[in-house]
Amino acid sequence: MASNTVTGNLICSDGTNIPLKLDTTEGTETSLTTDTAYTVAAQNVGDFAPGKTIIAGLVSCDNGVGYCYVLSQGLVACIVPWSVKGAVTNGAPRLCQPYTLKAGDIVKVMNNTAADREGTMAVYTARGVSRIFHVTPTGGATNELVDLQTGNSIGDTLQGDSIVKWFGTSVDAAKIETQGFFVVDALGNVIGSCSAGSPIVQQPSFQDAYGVNIALNYKAQYLTNA
Repeated sequence: MASNTVTGNLICSDGTNIPLKLDTTEGTETSLTTDTAYTVAAQNVGDFAPGKTIIAGLVSCDNGVGYCYVLSQGLVACIVPWSVKGAVTNGAPRLCQPYTLKAGDIVKVMNNTAADREGTMAVYTARGVSRIFHVTPTGGATNELVDLQTGNSIGDTLQGDSIVKWFGTSVDAAKIETQGFFVVDALGNVIGSCSAGSPIVQQPSFQDAYGVNIALNYKAQYLTNA
């Protein structure tokens, strides 16, 4: 896998900017640290600016991108908007909810190749929970997106909660045989549809999910024809 440069910037409520930059290997989740050209030493965000509240931001990769988030105590604390360089159409979007950095917090990013088929669904719930679900299809199949941290289904992860905002990314385009990513109930009925756009073409942004209520045995999935 090639190595290329991931860049980013987080904007705080007091006007502070946190520039990010790191040379990373494609296909490997990496801890993205501060840009040494502006912060002297490379630091994780929680150690660089503890107590600062992030309100917006963007992280960009060279060829493909799977996801980006702030990791805090083993869980997704907030989703950081991501893009491929040159496909930015929405600048540095606001986060779904401001997040106050804690010591030890880390920005995690998946820097992919352009051909990497990883599908990702980022969600924000009525309880203020942020989660990322993903899967990498290898052919024509029904592909279940599972929680990034636990590998559990969306029903196990968000049981009793309701998705209010979400977005999906995938480079599969015409290989996808559903209207984006579907959430289905225990009987297989579609209860929500999250659009899946290619981050190589256009920067993803959160959309209204119209209150997708999650219960046990629910799944997030999509069909591919190859």
